[in-house]
Amino acid sequence: MNELFLKIINMSISASWLILAVLILRLVLKKAPKWVNVLLWGIVAVRLICPLSFESALSLIPSSETIPLDIEMAAKPTIDSGVPAINSVVNPVLSSFVPPQHVLTSANPLQIWIPILNIIWLIGVGALLLYTAVSYWRLCRKVDTAVRYKGNIFQSENVSSPFVLGIIKPRIYLPFNMNGRDLEHVVAHEQAHIRRKDHWWKPLGFLLLTIHWFNPLMWLAYVLLCRDIELACDEKVIKELGNEQRADYMQALVACSVNRRMIAACPLAFGEVGVKERVKSVMNYKKPAFWVIIIAVIICVGVAACFLTNPKQDRYTLRIVVPAGSQEEFVYTEEEVSTVRNSIKIWSGDGLGDTEVLLFPVNKTAETGYTATYLTHGMSVEFDAENDTWFKIGVNMQNPTNEDIIVYVEVENVEVRIVDEINSVIEWFDYLETPDEMKWDGSLEISLTEFPDVTFRWTYGEMLAVKGSKSTSLYTGMPIWSAYFCDLTGDGLPELCSSISWGSGMIDNRVIIYDYANGVSYELSDRGYFDFTLRQDHQDGRLYVDKTKYHTDELVETGRLVFKNHCIQIEGFSNEAHQVFQAEILEIHDGNYLVKPVEGSWELSSADRIEVPIRNVHPSPEPEIGDVIEIEYAGEILETYPAQIADVYGIKVIEKNKGFTHLANDD
Repeated sequence: MNELFLKIINMSISASWLILAVLILRLVLKKAPKWVNVLLWGIVAVRLICPLSFESALSLIPSSETIPLDIEMAAKPTIDSGVPAINSVVNPVLSSFVPPQHVLTSANPLQIWIPILNIIWLIGVGALLLYTAVSYWRLCRKVDTAVRYKGNIFQSENVSSPFVLGIIKPRIYLPFNMNGRDLEHVVAHEQAHIRRKDHWWKPLGFLLLTIHWFNPLMWLAYVLLCRDIELACDEKVIKELGNEQRADYMQALVACSVNRRMIAACPLAFGEVGVKERVKSVMNYKKPAFWVIIIAVIICVGVAACFLTNPKQDRYTLRIVVPAGSQEEFVYTEEEVSTVRNSIKIWSGDGLGDTEVLLFPVNKTAETGYTATYLTHGMSVEFDAENDTWFKIGVNMQNPTNEDIIVYVEVENVEVRIVDEINSVIEWFDYLETPDEMKWDGSLEISLTEFPDVTFRWTYGEMLAVKGSKSTSLYTGMPIWSAYFCDLTGDGLPELCSSISWGSGMIDNRVIIYDYANGVSYELSDRGYFDFTLRQDHQDGRLYVDKTKYHTDELVETGRLVFKNHCIQIEGFSNEAHQVFQAEILEIHDGNYLVKPVEGSWELSSADRIEVPIRNVHPSPEPEIGDVIEIEYAGEILETYPAQIADVYGIKVIEKNKGFTHLANDD
């Protein structure tokens, strides 16, 4: 129900822009036929009734959804009115409703207020419907003794002014004391109402007012609709009358005028609405010129085109992933944007504070004049942008943590392309998933449209590019477990991406990226410490790298394979700075090395004896007492005696024992 309530509010806001336009056009089109005004209100009704619309570049509605339907669940609630000045005033107020993240609360205040406002809205709707039902019942009771005059015309002693009552079978009710001349004009007026189906349009207008009662513009629109209906009906009658008959018509208007202050859905009364204005209209009536009618119709068509359609979506929310451990000055959106209005507006979204923002042309160098601009939350920055140029949006943000941070930017006046061609993956084969199917004595071949004169050939130990009678070795492995094609660099030509095993005796797994177009290869490896393998994620279709401890299945990190800053990177890897020191092995016991840091190392100033767990040890040569080893660790030394290191990433011998000089129990 809350979603319906917010949908009604959004429809009402959208229609308000149209109502404002109609108010202006009523002043402009004074010489046009009065039915044009009623037609304009009909366009307003269509906007209020239809929950769906299509997008158009002609639309003058600033925003089709000012209030997001999920605003009560948003971490930082905001509106999008399509008018930055309104957004900058309202959004800070909305944000103030939300408590700080460190404050525990049972609910977002909007989760409380929106249901309350929903209930108030329903009470208002119910009250107006009850008022209408009671008014209609009382009016029916008043005329239940009416006497038929002729046809659908009735007279009643309880009626003080003529009116039409009824929707399916409308009746005209007249007072008994009406003279013959007035009666003729009154009946002509009320019959014109029936022919024009005004007994349908006025109740429909009141029903829409009942639903949108909270909107002040709707009350004004309904009052003016009733007035315009009467003016149009007067015009339909008097255009067939002479000057003398028009004077009689005016006298009938004055004679039947009543002072009614309450707004009602029915009836259609002859002398209730805007009598003074109607008399002036009758006195000054001139048949409108044909060209005036044509212009008025064209304006109505234009209003429908501009206000019954929604604005073409040119504002988007884009995600930026700040990788764990990233110290880059700027990080960029994956999507690319291009202006549709010669400029690009940017707002900070969820998770993004005050920072610098940058437009980066994807097909040009950074020295093209798009300099970083400071972005304040709640305020926009606007960049002049070249048409037909695609940009990535960058923000100045670093991430010292061990987890990715996701932030958002709001972008306006753009079209967006998700650059699938840069990240789309073609799987050739992957025997890591099915090692029993490895073709140890066979070969595989594939050709790509991007390289029309090249055939790529795989055997278990070598990847070749065959061009005519010439074969070129690209890389080797023992074996090559997998091969994918993916345009990581964004040049429109895919790279070969493989998991391979490498080495003799000591075998590790690594990832090879071969850029055939440029003859460049990249490698992810850490021999003896970690293994790297490549896989395609079945949910997003991207390539990911798994990093495991050497010769184990213990997963250390996993992340998406990307190309940034002219090198291969893994989004999601912590990239934390490991520390390295050298030490001499004093003892080997209980799965630990007892070591003494070498002279000059920082670790020696912290402790002269350190226990190091025997993990991730380079197998050749095997460390022995008296050897000097290099220890790669997280940088934390536990203050015990002897001191201890918890996280060890690698141990290898850098100097064999040349004469052990310490006793095992040396302390």
